[in-house]
Amino acid sequence: MASGERLRVVYSKSKEAVYMSHLDSIRVFEQAFLRAGILIEHTNGFNPRPEIVFAHPLSVGIESTGEIMETVLTEKLDTRYFIKTINQVLPSGIIVLSAEYIPSDEKNIMSRVYASKYYIEFLNDGKLYEGKNNREIQDTKELYLSKMKEFLMQDKILVVKKSKDRMERINIKPQIRDYKFLIDGTLEVDIDTGSKSNLNPNYIMTGYNEYADREFEYSIKRVKIMFE
Repeated sequence: MASGERLRVVYSKSKEAVYMSHLDSIRVFEQAFLRAGILIEHTNGFNPRPEIVFAHPLSVGIESTGEIMETVLTEKLDTRYFIKTINQVLPSGIIVLSAEYIPSDEKNIMSRVYASKYYIEFLNDGKLYEGKNNREIQDTKELYLSKMKEFLMQDKILVVKKSKDRMERINIKPQIRDYKFLIDGTLEVDIDTGSKSNLNPNYIMTGYNEYADREFEYSIKRVKIMFE
């Protein structure tokens, strides 16, 4: 008998798990529920599927500490027991961080997502700092951080978007909701996410690399999915 509530789960993706596609993630959780012996509700119809809904697919190669999945258990379990049990069967790189019950009449989480918060961090580039002393290294870091600020302050941020059959320049400025730089120089940025408007955060860095005329190495992490 169903619990009458949905279970909202927040989980992280790291290490080799960042290379899982969205379909891979769905299969991983379906198999994890089976292996853990945790029963979940299934959809009605000719080909019933497990009642699992993800807030928004994460681009392959991006780490996250804020992914959201919702499901309906056939029997209500203590959330601490659920977290411990499911983490024992999930593959390396996927860890459930928290779980809470929410009313079953809440709107589908996927339809409520409007933005995501990301951390974009420059990685150490040995060639960039080769032959420089500490003062020169610091000056170089500040120079390219200043260029990033200039890049984001433009009235239009035009970047190249490639598809199978064409290449075009698009303005991503309207899809950047807010940003700030943390004390270590990491860029914290809120961008449009969802069915109405969706920006891949990689476009920020590919656009900046063109603007600065240099190929910077960087890492991206999604830390929060925002929904109404």
